[in-house]
Amino acid sequence: MNRLVLSRFEKNNQSFISYILLDENRKFVDFQLFNETNHSLINSIYVARVDKVVPGINAAFVTIGNKQNCYLPLEDTSSTIYTNKHSKREGLCAGDEILVQVVKDAIKTKDPVVTTKISIFGNYSVVTTDDTSIGVSKKIPKETACEIRNKIYPIVQDHETHGYGIIVRTNAKAIGIDILTKDIENVIARYKSIRQKADHAVLYTKLYSNPSPYMIKLYHLDFSNIDSVVTDQEDIYEELIEEYNGTDFAKKIKRYDDSAISLNLLYKLSSQIKELCSSQVWLNSGANIIIEQLETLSVIDVNSSKCATKRDSDILKINIEAATEAARQIKLRNISGMIIIDFINMKSKEDEKILINHLKSELKKDSITCNFIDITRLGLIEITRKKEYKSLKETISSIQ
Repeated sequence: MNRLVLSRFEKNNQSFISYILLDENRKFVDFQLFNETNHSLINSIYVARVDKVVPGINAAFVTIGNKQNCYLPLEDTSSTIYTNKHSKREGLCAGDEILVQVVKDAIKTKDPVVTTKISIFGNYSVVTTDDTSIGVSKKIPKETACEIRNKIYPIVQDHETHGYGIIVRTNAKAIGIDILTKDIENVIARYKSIRQKADHAVLYTKLYSNPSPYMIKLYHLDFSNIDSVVTDQEDIYEELIEEYNGTDFAKKIKRYDDSAISLNLLYKLSSQIKELCSSQVWLNSGANIIIEQLETLSVIDVNSSKCATKRDSDILKINIEAATEAARQIKLRNISGMIIIDFINMKSKEDEKILINHLKSELKKDSITCNFIDITRLGLIEITRKKEYKSLKETISSIQ
């Protein structure tokens, strides 16, 4: 039974929403702490002013609400919506007023990152200005996808006229077409309302506030793989019921009300966090992996340790076990950027191929883009993972 647990975790006067996805053995499959004290700007939409365009770094610098400076990659400006085009020149220019959406929060000395590709998330669909086509998740069978396109076309037929596209998410495969069309109607109405407000909004106005961070995380979840959602927080329970009222998913939402023991205590959250902050992770075989997160990259070193062996078959088994755990730890710790994995050396090229294919398979289980890049001449494996949230290390360091 896959169970999603949502609760609150408080430390040093800061409050977090704990998001824990567990498998049938109560083992953490996914984990995130969302800081409520320092609320995220991700997905918020503003009328922004372009301060400077710097072709040399292929970026522009813009200002949003509260005079917050932001970084805008020029590669993300292909579908720019202008609310006030000050310059007569084509393309983005200093002084122009545009719609932007925050895609990354500020981290240390780095400003928030914004894009002009606007996306409005529903429970089962997304409205986007980046692509004006009608898309259905590739994980939905072709026959079902074709049926969905035909059913939703009457309510999205003006999409090109209004400059938006629709993406039907994977979790739509488990719901009825009536619920899906209602969801699409809601996100289209929200998008059109934002565009209408933008025509009359003054500079730096926030046109759209992002949902709770944990709700955004839920939007990316395949509900068919979840058996139950449990929370001991009344406000979270009410928000979930309101958001998913009338859907099959709402039937899976449970209110936990045992006052003697909290959900965080029941699932040993504090000890789990301590383990996830440790550099050493032991494997069932007696081997271990060492995880070091540095400023520019992260390194995972696989050691045979107590499982001393010289047989090729045993080394392959250890490496496969380490690959599974490494992918899991990367996900749970929210490690991003360049990641180097140093597996135990193997003589057989065939074994190396088996290991790589297994690692790729494990990386695909991550909801965040995680790519296998290459093997260096020294046998080090390079992978990259997109940064969507602060790492657990960054989150914990802010409250210690």
